[in-house]
Amino acid sequence: MDEAVRGSALSLWLRLFGLSLIPLAVQGFFPGLGGAIGMLTPLPLAYGMCRRNIPEGSVAVMLVALVTSIAQGPGPGAYFLVETLPLCVGITWAVRSTEAPHIGVLKGLGLIALTACAALIAYSLITGKGPAVLYGETVGSMTDLMGTISGMDSLPAEQRAQVEWILGIWKRLFIGIWLATLMVLLVLFTVLIRSWLISAGLMNMEGALYLSRWAIPFPFIGVFALLSILILTGEGFPRDFGINLMIPLGTLYGIQGMAVLGHLYRKWSVSPLLRVLIIIFLAVYFPMFLIVGIALVGLFDTWFDLRRRFPHKMEGTPST
Repeated sequence: MDEAVRGSALSLWLRLFGLSLIPLAVQGFFPGLGGAIGMLTPLPLAYGMCRRNIPEGSVAVMLVALVTSIAQGPGPGAYFLVETLPLCVGITWAVRSTEAPHIGVLKGLGLIALTACAALIAYSLITGKGPAVLYGETVGSMTDLMGTISGMDSLPAEQRAQVEWILGIWKRLFIGIWLATLMVLLVLFTVLIRSWLISAGLMNMEGALYLSRWAIPFPFIGVFALLSILILTGEGFPRDFGINLMIPLGTLYGIQGMAVLGHLYRKWSVSPLLRVLIIIFLAVYFPMFLIVGIALVGLFDTWFDLRRRFPHKMEGTPST
């Protein structure tokens, strides 16, 4: 029996290991595309870690990092290990958490951020470069990657100037964008992995209610107000500091806004296809309205509890 279990686990990890190497293989032929889909690499590894255990998942991440080191050099391999291992552990934490969804995500995000800071300090001690220098090099290399993906070198002068302006803003807001991106990946991967575990019979159906239970506590509105004042009245570093904090906070409210929209879609029996078409239409033609609007819906839900005021029929009568 134990041998059969070990064989099943080995078969699972071999499949997941192969899936995690796909972005690396694509990057060898199409660097831009491979870099763009590289963010999907942790998904199969995190799924295996959730389905099996953290030690086995850590070994799998190390093996992928080893392959990355052989294919691209020790630098990218070490960066992959430092970036992916805490992300997979954070996802596992959020998937298995029985706390409020935002608490599990924030704890996972904190784990990733602390690991990144520890790795930055350790690497600076080894290389002799200060953390600020390494941070600047990291932001610079990622900016160069974004410039390569956007094809900036082949653009006309006017469009190149626009791209450089956007990249300049991106560098100033790197911390906020990084935290928000990690938060979105944590939530997205957590929802996907929970659905797969439910399909495999390894999690009960309560796991499917993950996003519907998403609710940011009311005191966060005070943080939102303070950051808004700082952004509107501050200049230079204080203003950038406020924006870097507002971006992940707005992402939290954006996730809650998506939960409210999903609730209303179910209440009004909107078909899944129409839901997708509505989101695509808004994303293409009104992207800022979509981003800001969904975050405001989440903010108003914290204040007015929209899901309780507009319940499904089976949930009883709405509150007054």
